[in-house]
Amino acid sequence: MTAGGLWAVLPVKAWSEAKRRLSPVLSAGEREELARSMLDDVLAAIAGVPGVTGTLAVTADGVAARYLGEAGCEVLSEPRRGLNRALGTAAEELGRRGEETMLVLPIDLPLVTAADLEELRAQHLEDSRGQAGESAPGAAVTVAPDRFRSGTNALVCSPPGCIPFRFGDGSFNAHLREAERAGAAHSSIVLANLGLDVDHPDDLAELLRLDRSSRTGHFLRKLGLRGPGPRGPGVRDRLKSPRNRD
Repeated sequence: MTAGGLWAVLPVKAWSEAKRRLSPVLSAGEREELARSMLDDVLAAIAGVPGVTGTLAVTADGVAARYLGEAGCEVLSEPRRGLNRALGTAAEELGRRGEETMLVLPIDLPLVTAADLEELRAQHLEDSRGQAGESAPGAAVTVAPDRFRSGTNALVCSPPGCIPFRFGDGSFNAHLREAERAGAAHSSIVLANLGLDVDHPDDLAELLRLDRSSRTGHFLRKLGLRGPGPRGPGVRDRLKSPRNRD
């Protein structure tokens, strides 16, 4: 997996569009700051993994692009054609360069650590070696699901774009089906920190319950939000809006 390099690929929406499902509990400015805090947590985790060659961020937003560039990311400008097409463009670019592996990470994973990414990388390396042991080396795909085993919160594929991207509802099983269809070695790995993506008010409550040191948790506590206490849920009233995953 090291011959051509492992690149982390981060799809980044416009800050102004960040986390609209949290609008009942956070203002537009707070949601933008939340997105930046989560991105910083993800970038810190990536920086702690020596095996990552570089980070490629895909965005259509100029403000986000400047922030990402200043953070040390290479930025690929992509028209607003949707997440899966944007990732396809990134895969094509990495393939053109001869890079061997891409790790897709959404930026709303504030609990992710370098150790999590190392474990994910090791699992993928094992998958890749198993495939290479066959008569004709082929593709490999490793998927980490969200905490509901429905969505995909991290996806590693060698070579980049060896399967079509299917991010969206039910993407965890969809990616595994695509890997099966492509004849790629494939596996899934459950990592608790990678399981929590922040989309809804109760995700914020769960983050505050689990968080110990993330930038995102610090930001939320600065807003006056807090996790469960000895008397019960204890999260500020504005986090009590009902979940709606439609």
